[in-house]
Amino acid sequence: MSIKKEIIVIGDTEMGGGTLTDDFISDKALSEFILKLSNQEHAVDLILNGDTFDFLKCPYIENNISSYPRHVTSEISLAKLRLIYTAHEKVFAALKIFAAKNQNRVYFIVGNHDPDLVHKEVQIGLRSILGSEHNIFFPFYYRNHGVYAEHGHQYDFLNKVNLKYLFLNYKGKPILNIPWVSFGVISKFLPLKEEFPFSERVVPRPALFSHNKSVIKALNIRGVEYLLKSFVYYPIRYFYDPTYTLPRQLLKEFYRRFKAADWDIDEIVDNFKKKRKKFLSRNKVYVLGHIHKKHIEEKSNSVIIHSDTWRDEYFLDAKTRELIPKSKKYVQVLVLDDNSIKWDLITYPVQRKTFHFDDIIRDEKLHLQLAAAEEGFNFKI
Repeated sequence: MSIKKEIIVIGDTEMGGGTLTDDFISDKALSEFILKLSNQEHAVDLILNGDTFDFLKCPYIENNISSYPRHVTSEISLAKLRLIYTAHEKVFAALKIFAAKNQNRVYFIVGNHDPDLVHKEVQIGLRSILGSEHNIFFPFYYRNHGVYAEHGHQYDFLNKVNLKYLFLNYKGKPILNIPWVSFGVISKFLPLKEEFPFSERVVPRPALFSHNKSVIKALNIRGVEYLLKSFVYYPIRYFYDPTYTLPRQLLKEFYRRFKAADWDIDEIVDNFKKKRKKFLSRNKVYVLGHIHKKHIEEKSNSVIIHSDTWRDEYFLDAKTRELIPKSKKYVQVLVLDDNSIKWDLITYPVQRKTFHFDDIIRDEKLHLQLAAAEEGFNFKI
């Protein structure tokens, strides 16, 4: 039986601006994979399942001055897009070739790191870069042929957005209405990311914190400062600024995380199943991102998959202190002539060396460059 369509789901690439806050270095591997998909005779739906671009951690550079603005207008988003394009031009070139085939489709699912995709100007800009108007889409989810894909941040208490109010009005201009925690990342934690650019790639977080106390100490200090100011100082100082409005229900959650030193993203599968209980019988394959973990949960008639991340991440072996590069995975669904489907979670081959955690601590920037050199990527450091 022949293939009617191929559906490919890739999650959490997090392409940034080529700076210290950019965690994607696999341009060679990803572009090669996309070009391989371009050569298929059958139609291909390429689903980039949220956080494809890391607008959140990408700086805005104006007059050679780098900053992380809270008030994200379409102009700022477009400037970040240009920076991301320049840093990862090889991937964009491959996507352009892929999109040139009329039967192919590209879906940029909106995630919590690339909410800028809701700006119409950004959508127009991306379609212009990729040279296509009709087969590039920017939804919050994909559903076709029994396959459902969504980034997953809507099931994470701290990162979900109000889909009815994607924009705020500030000084007569629409700006992105992102979660309060994202405003916190912009204001307090991106300078910390620049200080510890490699450590933030290390998982699991508890192992990282136990071996590098300075990171969790700095994280807690900035977190407490931001929380206290959000209650006491910011509401008065920035009374007319909607980005400083604090959702009151976050206090208990933030306090719980501070006590437990829990700065990981929420597990979302259980929340997804609860909120989508009546919906789960409608499709065969459900693919979620957001959580940078491999997860497969099979039932008699369906499967829920986390395909992990394509950004540069490492498992820390607590005993040996060795840092093991994570592999890159994608979900493949083959739609056959009789409309039946076959799915698989496939590892894409990327050859990498291990690092030692103690070496990383001594010089994080150096090891960013060493890691990038292995995959042929150059940082603007």
